[in-house]
Amino acid sequence: MREFTKEVNRFVVVGVGSNTLNFIAYVFLYKIGLVIWISSAIGYIAGLLNSFYFGKTWVFKSEVVINSRAIIKFIFIYGVGGLGMVFIINFLDNKTQLDYRIIWFCGALFAFTNNYLGSKFFVFSRGGFKIGN
Repeated sequence: MREFTKEVNRFVVVGVGSNTLNFIAYVFLYKIGLVIWISSAIGYIAGLLNSFYFGKTWVFKSEVVINSRAIIKFIFIYGVGGLGMVFIINFLDNKTQLDYRIIWFCGALFAFTNNYLGSKFFVFSRGGFKIGN
């Protein structure tokens, strides 16, 4: 249980760092004159690269070789997390009277759980999907 807690804490630190990098790149690129969607896309890619690298090396300490298959799996998992988050936020906004911050938190909780479990068991696991050590 202790190792699990350390791993989740590391995942959170990497996530916060990746989102910070994403935001800084986005603001910087927009301020120097790039159109907003390009600034946003480059910022998002910078955050994804950060998440991939530190997820592999620090959070999960994975020996999985970095290749196109691992990158595609990672993008798939994070795409599902992002789309799921947007869907949950939209659904809760349309169907409930919850505060927008609570709605965002529900979507973010889904994305966090999806991204953590997907990274651990699908992207950075040597044997594919497996539970346990």
